[in-house]
Amino acid sequence: MIERSKSITFKCLAPYEIVGIFSMGKIIFIMAGLIFALLFVGLSASQGMGGSKAYDQSGNNFMGTPVSSSNQVSTVIPDYLSPYSAGRPELDPYGAGVSAFNLLLEPADPANGGLVVGGGEKLANQLYLQRGKDLSTQGRVSLGEQYVLWARINGKGSFLLYDYNSQILNQGIVTPGWYRISGAYANYLGEHIYRFVSAGLASNNLSIMVDPGSYPTSFSLAGRVLDQSGQGMPGIKVTATNNEGGKFSTTTGPAGYYAIDVAAGVYLVNAEFPGYIFTQTSVQAITGVVSAARPVVGTPMGSAPPLIWPQQTV
Repeated sequence: MIERSKSITFKCLAPYEIVGIFSMGKIIFIMAGLIFALLFVGLSASQGMGGSKAYDQSGNNFMGTPVSSSNQVSTVIPDYLSPYSAGRPELDPYGAGVSAFNLLLEPADPANGGLVVGGGEKLANQLYLQRGKDLSTQGRVSLGEQYVLWARINGKGSFLLYDYNSQILNQGIVTPGWYRISGAYANYLGEHIYRFVSAGLASNNLSIMVDPGSYPTSFSLAGRVLDQSGQGMPGIKVTATNNEGGKFSTTTGPAGYYAIDVAAGVYLVNAEFPGYIFTQTSVQAITGVVSAARPVVGTPMGSAPPLIWPQQTV
């Protein structure tokens, strides 16, 4: 005698004479899968994943605004990156932009300037170095050179830019989009590592290596004196002074460069030459590395003020 199966069976697709035999366990499994799929589709649509906007493979939507991905999540910011860590006064997130390094952050679209973003994995918050028409996540500049950074910001929030563990820009509240950061300067020989934190997310590390270029590197502080056209001025007396009464002088060489051996600290740099007036600049001399002051610009007396390299401070 043949024992009947304890499974519950039913016929499906009868018009096509196809018979499907399913156990109750299989039916429950299929129904659970359908319910899970419907829930996932609804959740995705609510977060914009299933909407009408198109997203590219770089994690940007059709307007170029970055989109958070699974590998970019809110994390606890390390103390060395936190503006509220011990020993630091709390900052007003709605205050005006503050920078001791003459950095200026302003909304801008790199596409309008024909700039090309380099390849590789991109985070929601991304930082770039501009070299010519290229934006890259690492590069090289020369000592004493100005350069431009670009930030792509994911969400609304405060914007804090760091070079290693030093905060160099606090912009207050920013909205998502692209921003141009001008005024960056290769002020010492070695490597800069930039990173910004905005809306609770840290960007990539942007590594910029500074090479000597044409600057002398046998002394701790170097710089250059230029005329209005940007040409080096030879034979100019240069003096660096600090608040403790230290005063160091030298004379520029044939291409307008100078070098002085000074102790670490902040110095005011002046230049002198008969018939000329000069801008001033201040510089932070850093222990153990060659530091570079921003160029001092000379103008014949009675002429218009210089149009390049205006007075700068560290």
